Amino acid sequence: MTAMESCTFGLLGELSIDNGAVELKAGKLRGLLAALLLHAGKPVSQTELIERIWDEPPARACSTLQVYVVRLRHALGSLGASVQRSSSGYRIDVDANRVDLHRFRGLVARHDTDARTELGDLRTALSLWRGSALADVDSEAMRFEADRLDEERLVAVERRIELEIELGAHRELVPELLALTRRYPLRERFAEFLMLALHRGGRSADALAIYRDVHRMFADELGVRPGRRLAGLNDQILCGREIGAPSCLGPLNRR
Repeated sequence: MTAMESCTFGLLGELSIDNGAVELKAGKLRGLLAALLLHAGKPVSQTELIERIWDEPPARACSTLQVYVVRLRHALGSLGASVQRSSSGYRIDVDANRVDLHRFRGLVARHDTDARTELGDLRTALSLWRGSALADVDSEAMRFEADRLDEERLVAVERRIELEIELGAHRELVPELLALTRRYPLRERFAEFLMLALHRGGRSADALAIYRDVHRMFADELGVRPGRRLAGLNDQILCGREIGAPSCLGPLNRR
């Protein structure tokens, strides 16, 4: 059984219910379910639900929301998740581990002292992602939420790569890091990992070339220099120093 198969509800990609067995065709209904699942087991106020579902709420938004809640209750049927109303709003009662987002967060938060165990947890957590978060939930408020969730994924990817480098997988990581630095050119952490992986793999000249490219791009597009940590790594490579694990490079700095 894969990680996704054990989750009844999926937010880390297109909205998924029971691995596609249940489909919500109405976009607003998907938005309602997503907004409730983001806070599984906790009440979400009627005002917040309206703001998340509609960019421009209709005149009778409260009444329409109640209709959607009834339809959602019917759609969920016997999936073991119920939508309840309370004085604070509405909540969906469901085990957090049955929602991919909350399982992802639980795995990422473990921070095991053993690097291999933590790496295994991170790989399992990242396997829950099927694409951009909330990919088929369309409202401005939910797109903002989706961007925040995608940032959580990137932070987890950074930590996974850091652990893999520490465990000696630097050569295997180079193709992935090349792709990540192309996709996220302003994310210095990926450039740092790429430089370190290349340097450790005996390709110091290529590592230095990466820094020159980043330096040029930052100057042209942002009018600034790369951060001190990336510059410091470049200096260490120039001096031919032995460089340890990524965590030994010092705290993440800002310009």
